[in-house]
Amino acid sequence: MRIDLRLAGTDRACAILIGSNLLDECVTLLKQCVKGRRLAVVCDAAIAESHGGPLIILLTSAGFDCVLILIQATEANKTLETAARLYSEFLKSGLDRTSAVVAVGGGIVTDLAGFAAATFMRGITLISIPTTLLGMVDAAIGGKTGVNFPLPHSDSLGKNLVGAFHHPAVVLMDVNTLATLPPRAFRCGLAECIKHAIIADPELLDWLESHADSLDPGDSSDLVEFIARNVRIKTGVVARDEKESSQRLLLNLGHTFAHAIETREELGLEHGEAVALGLLAACAAGEHLKLTNLDLRPRLRGLMGQLGLPVRMKSAPPLSEIISAMKSDKKTRAGSIRLLIPIDAGVVEIVDSAPDSAVEAGMNAIVP
Repeated sequence: MRIDLRLAGTDRACAILIGSNLLDECVTLLKQCVKGRRLAVVCDAAIAESHGGPLIILLTSAGFDCVLILIQATEANKTLETAARLYSEFLKSGLDRTSAVVAVGGGIVTDLAGFAAATFMRGITLISIPTTLLGMVDAAIGGKTGVNFPLPHSDSLGKNLVGAFHHPAVVLMDVNTLATLPPRAFRCGLAECIKHAIIADPELLDWLESHADSLDPGDSSDLVEFIARNVRIKTGVVARDEKESSQRLLLNLGHTFAHAIETREELGLEHGEAVALGLLAACAAGEHLKLTNLDLRPRLRGLMGQLGLPVRMKSAPPLSEIISAMKSDKKTRAGSIRLLIPIDAGVVEIVDSAPDSAVEAGMNAIVP
């Protein structure tokens, strides 16, 4: 299945391919969109043997000159220092402006490798091969790249505070890779799917509730259409608002809370788990503001429980530190916190200058 992301007012497009056993098609696609023959394959070290190595063999046999660069895919390692290491490896391997970066892994890898591709020699071609559900339905689509950066007067990292918009030429989603995921990683991707359903597709929320006990990362037939449904939601928003000036802000639902808590190491959260908690917190903040349907949060909490996603944190971080982190968020304006509030399934509003009391209400809903 192919979905083309065409950006309004430009001649740029990103081809998104979704299916089974697609890695063989990677060679054909690269020959079409890469002018040179030198490639840097940036891969999550955890999947070097299962995915990175075989891809290098495939590309080398097709005549590409490849270097495999392994990174530890953690939020703590998603930094300018790691990006600098990538630049050094690119230079040592002779990459130039006709070369390409191939990102293989989940959202951390596609964000980090994408940022390196966006900024190396002012931008070279990027190919994304997401191997996680979260990467497929969210991180690899839309051109957002970035790294985390230390917050002032804090031990925490600000999520994606340094970044660039740089769309991949191609995103290749081989659903067979999902069968190799740990169950926790698959569940994390489902949090972004819940987010999409709340933003734009109430029927998808119904579908998730009815299939919560039967979703199987090894069932490629169901997954292709399920992933495509989520991809269409995200590409539809991005195509109308590439640089997040209006509608694309809605895709950050739950993320203002999530970004403030996920880099706190004591909580042990993956991104998707933080998003799940952030969605519940956003509902509670909306209830405090008398905007959110009171049936929505219990419904989401029940669904997250079915899917194995967390509904509470292990411990309660200091509220003052959470608010401070939120005020460093990219959506903040003039020091005021901007929250995305779910009104009901399919309806989301942007609340500018949200009071600290709404943040407190949201956090109180997810503390132990």
